[in-house]
Amino acid sequence: MWVVIALCSLVALTALALSIPVDVDLRVDVHGRASAHGRVEWLFGRVGTAFGAGEGGAKPSKPGKPKAEKKPKKRRAGLRNGRLAWDLLHVQGLLRTAVRLVVRLLRCIKVRTLRVDFRVDLGDPADTAMLVGPLAQAAMFADIWSPWSFRLMPAFDGTLLDGEAELAARLRPIAVVFPLLGFLFSASTLRAIVVVVRSRWKKDA
Repeated sequence: MWVVIALCSLVALTALALSIPVDVDLRVDVHGRASAHGRVEWLFGRVGTAFGAGEGGAKPSKPGKPKAEKKPKKRRAGLRNGRLAWDLLHVQGLLRTAVRLVVRLLRCIKVRTLRVDFRVDLGDPADTAMLVGPLAQAAMFADIWSPWSFRLMPAFDGTLLDGEAELAARLRPIAVVFPLLGFLFSASTLRAIVVVVRSRWKKDA
């Protein structure tokens, strides 16, 4: 009896923890040098971690012992991996199931803020006007008809890309449980697992 109560309590606590939303904030800046910063928060901001990349460039490496030359990989292993990928692509229904999973996962994400503001220069004014112009018009209509902010402008000052983008999204982890379970236990995924296992057996044999 106590075991059943403990298991039910564990399931309830797990469901409660997975019901707490995860907030993701991401910002990308391109002003001469690209940089990205973000933060992931859980438990309504009480637990979080920040990350970033691109600012300040790479750190200089410390002098040390010269690295040993890596031996080239065997061609047979590359052919085997390519054949495995080919077999997975031909598993009946796997691609359709994967696309359905991606769509269902995207529906679980609630975008709270989305702002895109970039200036693009392709080097040639004619190419910039011909290619960036229609995209700028599409961004203008997206800005008008969507709740988010989009701005894309052609530039003729020699700057390839300049601007910034911001994204704030919320996800409840429990919402992705059933799509993942549906994908893992689908017939096409099980057939793909059989293909991978057979390939490993042939490799070990």
